[in-house]
Amino acid sequence: MVPLDPSFLYTLAIRLLDGLHKVMRIEPLADHPYLIAKIAKLLHEEWSDFPPWASLPIIEARLLAGAQLKQPPFTLVALSAMNEFLGTASVKLFELAGHQDKEHWLGEVFILNTLRGRGLGSALTNECIQRSIDLGIHTLFLYTPDQQKLYERFGWHEVEQSMVDGELVSIMARNAAQKTSF
Repeated sequence: MVPLDPSFLYTLAIRLLDGLHKVMRIEPLADHPYLIAKIAKLLHEEWSDFPPWASLPIIEARLLAGAQLKQPPFTLVALSAMNEFLGTASVKLFELAGHQDKEHWLGEVFILNTLRGRGLGSALTNECIQRSIDLGIHTLFLYTPDQQKLYERFGWHEVEQSMVDGELVSIMARNAAQKTSF
């Protein structure tokens, strides 16, 4: 048997990943409740230094609350054609204490490390926005310490800065009905 050239394998893997977003689907977590424990574990591993993600049972409870279809909060999942989990994003309610004037928040946008930078997060964000429009939500908010430029490219704008868990973040807003290309 002839060993395969590692550069060939790398090129093949990249081509497969590039085509991934074309065959993935985005569905409500409500249709895949078996993923709650897996997603909670991934979010906990990614952000456990921050209070909202420090407790696995609390994350699971939050995801269970978002596993519905008719109103926020809701959580979406990206799945491959083979039903493999690729990523998630949520629309949450009153995400930050002290900001009760801001009801609907995009949050917990998470893509598996090996798939980042391929448009999956943008696709999930876009679907969260579309479902928000369908539910009559006019404005979405998010907060980020370091991804302002990314979100600005997609129509978000900074409305204020705030300290969250000891970190300076930008609170950004977006008119849900605003047209944009993700």
